Amino acid sequence: MHYLSFFQGNAFAMISGLRGKSKGLCRALAKPFAFLGIPPNLVSLLALPLALASAFFVLRQEFLFATAFAALAVCMDLIDGSVAELLKKRTAFGNFFETMVDKAVDFILIGCFVFIYPLAAVLALGLSFLSSYAKPRAALVIVSDNRDWPAIGEHGDKLLILLAGLAISAFFPGIFGIATMEAALYAIALISGIGTIQRIAYAKKLIEEAERKGTLLPYLRQGKER
Repeated sequence: MHYLSFFQGNAFAMISGLRGKSKGLCRALAKPFAFLGIPPNLVSLLALPLALASAFFVLRQEFLFATAFAALAVCMDLIDGSVAELLKKRTAFGNFFETMVDKAVDFILIGCFVFIYPLAAVLALGLSFLSSYAKPRAALVIVSDNRDWPAIGEHGDKLLILLAGLAISAFFPGIFGIATMEAALYAIALISGIGTIQRIAYAKKLIEEAERKGTLLPYLRQGKER
């Protein structure tokens, strides 16, 4: 257990540090969109056709073009929040909408591989969505927010592995007899699986703490749910 906590903490610190360093870049990339007055929700939506274009090239196994369009889709994901800040149009619905688009982009970018590497793609997609469900499900039991949880397999981690797999596949489709992109999908499945276990453990800790403090959500305190 001590080792798991150490691993969680160090991975979390590393990822958080990378996010902090990327804020300046995201803001710089967002400035042209803000200058043109493009609404942040539209910036979020732009990721969908870009992801579909990436999927098209994946199915043709033209991984260089697939990488370029996937990177542009991820870029929209990264800068929509910065566009909202620059235009002073941050809204609660925008926060929700951005996340829904993110999940659709994940589904397209990972799901398209089901036609090439069925088992790897299904595992990556299924475990990815399972790990991402832990946080919102906990919010149906306790008062929660969008803070980072100390676990691997966050949205950005999976996209980074996906982009790296696509880029390497463009030049080295296979390494030591293993398809590069298939290995990347299994890597996504692995970190998602580990992250799911970590999130369950963290949710258990938060729920038990809420039970002690009597801060479970009202409908649970009233015994309407088990």
